Amino acid sequence: MIKRDHIIRNLLVVVLAMTLLMPGSAARAGSRLGKVTGVMGKVVAINLGSLHGVRQGLRGRVFKFDEEKQTVDVAEIQVIGVEDESCLAKITSLLTDSVRIGQFVDIQGTVSPRTLQRVDLVAELEEAARNYFAVRQYTEPDSANCLSVCNELLRRNPDNRLALELKRRMVNNYYTWAERETNNGYFTYALIYYGRIRKINPAQERIYPLMWDLIDLIDVESEVKLGDIVPGRPPDYYYAVGQQYYQNGQFDKAIRYYRWILDHHARSDLAAGEGIERCNEMKTLLADLRKIRLSRVTMEAEQERKREQEVLQRRKKLEQARYYITVAEEKFGKRDWTGALVYYLKLLDIFPDDSIAQSRREFISSVDMIMIPAGEFSRGSSEREIGEVRFDFAGSGILNRELPKNWVYLDSFYLDRYEITNKQYKDFVASTGHSPPLMWQNGAYPAGKGDHPVVYVSWLDAVAYARWIGKRLPTELEWEKAARGANGYQWPWGDQFHRFRANVKESGKGGTMPVGSYLNGANEYGVLDLAGNVWEWVQDRLRPYDGYGRELIYFPKGYLKCMRGGSFKTTGEYARGAFRGAGEVDRIYSDVGFRCARDVVVTQEIPQEAE
Repeated sequence: MIKRDHIIRNLLVVVLAMTLLMPGSAARAGSRLGKVTGVMGKVVAINLGSLHGVRQGLRGRVFKFDEEKQTVDVAEIQVIGVEDESCLAKITSLLTDSVRIGQFVDIQGTVSPRTLQRVDLVAELEEAARNYFAVRQYTEPDSANCLSVCNELLRRNPDNRLALELKRRMVNNYYTWAERETNNGYFTYALIYYGRIRKINPAQERIYPLMWDLIDLIDVESEVKLGDIVPGRPPDYYYAVGQQYYQNGQFDKAIRYYRWILDHHARSDLAAGEGIERCNEMKTLLADLRKIRLSRVTMEAEQERKREQEVLQRRKKLEQARYYITVAEEKFGKRDWTGALVYYLKLLDIFPDDSIAQSRREFISSVDMIMIPAGEFSRGSSEREIGEVRFDFAGSGILNRELPKNWVYLDSFYLDRYEITNKQYKDFVASTGHSPPLMWQNGAYPAGKGDHPVVYVSWLDAVAYARWIGKRLPTELEWEKAARGANGYQWPWGDQFHRFRANVKESGKGGTMPVGSYLNGANEYGVLDLAGNVWEWVQDRLRPYDGYGRELIYFPKGYLKCMRGGSFKTTGEYARGAFRGAGEVDRIYSDVGFRCARDVVVTQEIPQEAE
């Protein structure tokens, strides 16, 4: 009999299923998007958002949509419990993946696969958010659910207007309600509302001063000691007093009244137990807020200290800037160009965009420079010219470095009128911290020689100075063109040597002379001291000229840089514009200095003060 009933029941189920699967069948239970809120073994909890007409005992399926994979995961369920807004369902068969917490599913009231329909998830989420906001937004569950749905919408689209607006309105409402509860003396509820604002928007800085004020009010009330509890009252009285203390933020006092109920009336009183639990939760919250307050106070104090330091530093920089510009302008007016440059550079370190300092620096880099015009010049020496001076070199083949003679074209360029002096180089050392020449005493050049050419500087030192002042070393061809002129003279003034036109050995000075001492030794452009006084470093490495066909023994191996012009130690033959000396880049000499050059880019406008 039992077996026959079982067979009949199965046949009825089959008939029902076939009926549901028949085309045109309209038998279908309600369908609604729900959110899985929990999975407990084979039992799944689903939040429906509102009443769906889902019945206990209903069999159906849940569908979990994966938009990225474009797939659907299915589990057969049987509803085992129904409430107004949620249901519990037992998973009777797992057809694909497991149902995960937080997934949105479609509850179907029939086993028919034809009922599977794709839902508009964004529209369903927005409807759920509206429902949570409109029903009981002031309660913790609905507040959390509304926030969760809004965050899901914003994850899908950061510009979702509904989610942004609901979060904004929730924050505004909680501020209003917290202010109301504070005015009523219900500090606990106000703290709860501020806590929800922190969850909605952690960046809300406005809530912190308000919470600190509440904590201060709670602390003031806490200083009032609780008197002895009057016995003999009914439990409701003690519960009401405890609840009042709880609302006012006096949690220790509220706990004493709740415990009085447990100790003197009913040890298992649920309301009193829950009251103690709520008080302990709020005490934990208060402790956390106090830690946050301490850390923020510490952080704000540190930020204030940094702001004060920044103000002091800014004020100090402004004072320094005023001093630098005053000294720089004074030196500029006295035509102490490099001395002024030192302070203009200090000013630019503070204010890199200072237009006055920038224009002054540009002018200083071009002052006392002569433009050598573009054109061809005679470079090197011929065999005949070398033969005429070979006797003075005791037949040395070093003169072969000058071969062959050729005409070379150069673009125009600027060249310093004078060699770099001790005074100028000292300004460079003071500005950059560069090492002074080895023979200076305590970083100072010999007394009375500020306008003498600087010596004991290596090629590397010369390059560093040129970069500092905004120039470069001249190339070997540029230097020779300036020294020989367009006509290719042997000396800057012509082809005839005169010992009174240059500081060379024949002049008998025995040391350096102030730059520009030999005005009659200028070249055709007005550049001075290109012959004698000190050798001058140039940019190029010592190499044979194009077309050189002699032995290479006169070009030693190693990285040698050219030097030109002779010095007070050498004869006038070494001071010829064609002679090529050389030295190691990091070596210093007692009679080697330098001058600078720069390209012709645009015509520099001379400031009115300098004119």
